[in-house]
Amino acid sequence: MKHIFHYIYWPLNILLLKMNRVAYSDFKIFGLITLMNKGTLSLGQNIRINSSRYANVIGGDTRTSFVIKKGASMQLGNNISISNAAFYCNSKIIIEDNVMIGGSCKIWDSDFHPLDPEIRKINPREQFITRPIHIKESAFIGGCSIILKGVTIGRNSIIGAGSVVSRDVPDNEIWAGNPATFIKKLKGYE
Repeated sequence: MKHIFHYIYWPLNILLLKMNRVAYSDFKIFGLITLMNKGTLSLGQNIRINSSRYANVIGGDTRTSFVIKKGASMQLGNNISISNAAFYCNSKIIIEDNVMIGGSCKIWDSDFHPLDPEIRKINPREQFITRPIHIKESAFIGGCSIILKGVTIGRNSIIGAGSVVSRDVPDNEIWAGNPATFIKKLKGYE
């Protein structure tokens, strides 16, 4: 069933990528993505995206979505797996090779709205904070996790399901919780 969605939506996904000026190579998308690119989006080789409730039953009732704002840049490396995740890029998001992003994750490099309530009353869509996100090689982001602005996830590190990551995670560590905190070093890296 999953592979049927790949072939049914293939032409629509290709059209979306071309209309949004996305640099891409080799990918499989199971379902239909949501894409709004006003900046730069590039996909490496062997990208695998689940984007429907049928493509990954534990991934939630959502699709994978990419929003890249004007002047922003999002770069996905090679051999990346994504399942029904939402990306919002207002400045820069880099995802290196061999990263896995679990079902219903949110990766946002922005606050979306100003923190000052007086500014929010006047113009809620300006003067908000945005900082780049960097997810390093072979990291794994567990389902339903949220990665917030300015965060770097270290090489090989694991983020436990349902975590909210608001600060940097070093290489070779497991972090989990809300807010995410250190759990332990990966075996062999103690």
